[in-house]
Amino acid sequence: MRAYGNQKGLSLVELMIGILLGSLLLLGVLQIFQSNSDTFRMQEGFSRVQENGRFAVDLLSREIRLADYWGCAPDQDSIENRLDTTDAFLTSIGSDGIQGIDNASSTTINSMAVIDDSDVLILGGVVDACGGSGRMLEPSSGDLIVSSNCPVEAGDIVLVSTCINGDVFTITNITGAVGDGDRTLEHEDGSVDSDWVQNLSDTLTETYGADSAIFQPYQKTYFIAENTTGTNSLFVNDENDSVQELVPGIEDMQVSYGRDTTGSGIIDTWQSASTDLDDMSEVVAIKLELLVASDNDASVNSQTISRLDGSETEYTDGRIRKLYVATVKVRNRGDM
Repeated sequence: MRAYGNQKGLSLVELMIGILLGSLLLLGVLQIFQSNSDTFRMQEGFSRVQENGRFAVDLLSREIRLADYWGCAPDQDSIENRLDTTDAFLTSIGSDGIQGIDNASSTTINSMAVIDDSDVLILGGVVDACGGSGRMLEPSSGDLIVSSNCPVEAGDIVLVSTCINGDVFTITNITGAVGDGDRTLEHEDGSVDSDWVQNLSDTLTETYGADSAIFQPYQKTYFIAENTTGTNSLFVNDENDSVQELVPGIEDMQVSYGRDTTGSGIIDTWQSASTDLDDMSEVVAIKLELLVASDNDASVNSQTISRLDGSETEYTDGRIRKLYVATVKVRNRGDM
């Protein structure tokens, strides 16, 4: 009993020193945890910015390179438009494959509000209507015939062309199912289906055969708008007024157009989008400027972004940002 009686507890001073040392150790551990957490958020945010930025630049660059392709028809004057329409895109098939809106203000696209002061890029052209799996065949009695694996449908608007002439019209009826023998395409004039664009004429410039190709026209409008999470994204609206969110985190898009005004194959001037389509027809290259931001707070206290026009903007919302710039040649215009 005396041995136990000789044991003594900690004094108040010793206890306070122990608590202080433990608190300092715990504070160091918390600081290391906070630092690692901030580093993780920053790395995650930067990785997302790189992923979204590179994907957006690659996607838009590919679309720009393919824009303004209208088959091998030499020019718009060689393409006859048989459609009964006032739609600006359908009446200009064969040209105007590159358009845009500079510093959009109070602009809506398919009921979506475009972010003010961002640019809108409009690209058009044609793609293989048979999807690379079919082709035009020699005609019989002047009819248009495609192979059995060409998946065009009645109501489709198509451009059929050689390297000399072309015709734009609506397919009004098809004889033959996909995969079941050759398919004959009809193109009647007058009212056939109220949901379709009607044909003014059923006459074609020439008889199209195996030396011809069949295409479908398209027009894609790229713009920046707010998504369902409250941040900005890159959207596209196609010729069927179908909107799709492509890449999240794209805060702003600025587009410059390089014009060759002399036909020398050299860009003479860089400009913003113009309402003068004659000016836009001289565009042979497009410069993209995309500002990409992380989805969430990346623990960035302050960041200053310098733009191509020399302006600078400081951001203090904690999100990390990066400016992506790319200059893309329009392959279907000017010298390669």
